[in-house]
Amino acid sequence: MRYIHIYSCDKRMLQIVSALVVFSTLSGCGFHGGGPGTKTIVIGADFPTSGIDAAANVPTQNAVALAVEDENKRGLPGGYTIRLDTLDDSVGGVHNPEQGALNIQSFISDPAVLAVIGPGNSNVARAEIPVANAASLAIISPSSTSISLTDDASGARELRQSNPDLHTFFRTVMRDDMQGAADADFAFHALGARHVYVIDDNESYGKGLADVFVPAFRKLGGVVIDRAHFAKAQQDFIALLTSVASTKPDLIFYSGVVSTGGAKLRRQMLELGLNAKFMGGDGLKDPGFLQAGGAAADGTYASEGAPELSHMPSARAFLSEYAARFPGQLLGTYSANGYAATQAAIEAIRALMSSNGGVPPTRAQVVAQIAKSTTPDTPIGPVAFSRNGDITTPVVSMWIVRGGKYVFLSQERTKL
Repeated sequence: MRYIHIYSCDKRMLQIVSALVVFSTLSGCGFHGGGPGTKTIVIGADFPTSGIDAAANVPTQNAVALAVEDENKRGLPGGYTIRLDTLDDSVGGVHNPEQGALNIQSFISDPAVLAVIGPGNSNVARAEIPVANAASLAIISPSSTSISLTDDASGARELRQSNPDLHTFFRTVMRDDMQGAADADFAFHALGARHVYVIDDNESYGKGLADVFVPAFRKLGGVVIDRAHFAKAQQDFIALLTSVASTKPDLIFYSGVVSTGGAKLRRQMLELGLNAKFMGGDGLKDPGFLQAGGAAADGTYASEGAPELSHMPSARAFLSEYAARFPGQLLGTYSANGYAATQAAIEAIRALMSSNGGVPPTRAQVVAQIAKSTTPDTPIGPVAFSRNGDITTPVVSMWIVRGGKYVFLSQERTKL
């Protein structure tokens, strides 16, 4: 029998149940095991699926669910079924690192959970990696791009204090040092920008991307007029933008996400008559930016650490299946990456079970198998990981918002 349950948990109930370390099969909590006598393997998913972050992350989680459904059609050795359990790491409508860490603890408490797909955000990943590392639990993120998650020189080793040489974090998205350099090149050569004002949201992703963009733009011969950081939870940027306007930049480069102010920054730019070009990384390549920005979103440039899917034969079946499975719902920026991440996790489990007489593997075995495997047929092409967990075939694509839609401009494959 094939079945899939998709859950979301009330935060308060999750905290109570987690504290008591109670395993439950009540509908509404996504960390229980299959129960005695069942043949169930659980894949966890952790994304911010409520509040302002939902527009970007619900479509990614949809694709994870679709991948589980497809993998269940193929089946696992020994007659096992895959179940998807999901948890929301939003608090007050915004992704929250502490909630993410709590969610990972909840997944760990269920021995049937062999891998987790997510999280959506880099600062949440920073909180989750130490918890998952201590339990040898694989996490594969479709969209967390901070360099510091995988690069030891940038602090990744400190996240793995329990097992410093064990890399349990993987990602199917390009990391920020590649994206930031590509953004600088596009701003300088394609947009003709020479004087740029950089603003970041003071989070792991935003700071990391800007840290790369600034020196890369200067190396090309451009001038970085100044760099500003948002205060925590800041949502009024009039004073900052008034100061920015006095410097007469060609381009404002925003390094952050929608929930930390990207759309409001753009709206207030235009309210002040500040007509510099506006660009950001993949934090602005988000359906939520179109919704929150409205007409002001038009003219915004954004990069994406993934390929333009309509140009890829490998994505055709996925695009058709996603549209049929979720009619009327927009495909997310990293939906295909989420599908590919789920494939990589389940293919590793399937390979281990095939060689072990249908017996489910340990979490540590899953980590090792993911690290050494290539998943050949994913919507984004073959997926394999470097020693540190980075995807070995990173791609960056460039987009502009026109008429309330993202319009593809260009893309290139980069070297890890």
